[in-house]
Parts: sequence; structure tokens; C-alpha cells
Amino acid sequence: MHSRATPDSVGRDVKNVVNEAQELLKTVQTEGANRIDEVKSKMAAQYDVARAKLGDLQTTVADGAKVAVDETDAYVRANPWTAVAIAAGVGALIGFICTRR
Repeated sequence: MHSRATPDSVGRDVKNVVNEAQELLKTVQTEGANRIDEVKSKMAAQYDVARAKLGDLQTTVADGAKVAVDETDAYVRANPWTAVAIAAGVGALIGFICTRR
């Protein structure tokens, strides 16, 4: 059941929820209460799917960030002077860019 949630699939699910909400509004205007419950339950199901995929995406991003932090920490511990040189270079580049504006 653990499918990878992508930003595209989450966006698609959110778009589906919005479309169902628009359909609900149209239904209220034209058909009345007999179709409202059907559309509401359909919209609630799509909302739950979108929320679940967003949670999966959040977990995936958090796991990826933890891996990146761990790998960066290991690299800095293995190559401290290289890390200092890279940090100094990035700092100098940012300083150069900021002073040009």
C-alpha cells in the first residue's frame, strides 16, 4: 500500500478535490439534496487520498533530508579541510553576489 507520492500525483489529487467541490456547488444549484450526499462522499474520499499521499510525500522528503544530513556529516568528518574550503568558497561567492546588488 506504500506507493511513492510525487508532487504531480498530489497536485492531481488536490485538483480532483477542487473539481469535486465545483461539481458540488453546481449540483446544489441544479439538482438539490438527493445528489449532494453522493458528491460529498466522493469528494471526501478524494480528499482522504490526497491527504494520505501528501503524508507519504512528507515522509519521503523527511527521510531524504535525513539521509542527506547523515551523508554530509560523514563527508565533513572524513574530509574536514575540504569542507572548510568549500564553505569558504560558498561564503565568498554569496558575499560577492550580495555586494553587487
